[in-house]
Amino acid sequence: MKVHGRLILFSLAAPIAYTLAYYFDWSLFQYYVSEGRIHFSPLPASAGPPILWYGWLATAGLAGGAIACAAPRRLIARLSPELPWLIPVAALLAALIYEMRWFL
Repeated sequence: MKVHGRLILFSLAAPIAYTLAYYFDWSLFQYYVSEGRIHFSPLPASAGPPILWYGWLATAGLAGGAIACAAPRRLIARLSPELPWLIPVAALLAALIYEMRWFL
């Protein structure tokens, strides 16, 4: 089995996981700029606004890696090298649709 099959699967799974983490606010951790620290549970509002992007990336990376490592070889062998372009485009469209609420 070639390694690039697992990379293709990671490229498919991570954007989906990122979009879900973004939409449902599944941040693995929050970074509070005012404290300069990472916290795994939300702090009170007096701590200032957290940066969730780092946690979303970590969530997507872990989920994509877990799916890529746990997938059976038969599934990986059937993946087309052109397929990874489809999911990021769909994730981008999903994010744009979600963000339209700011403009309407």
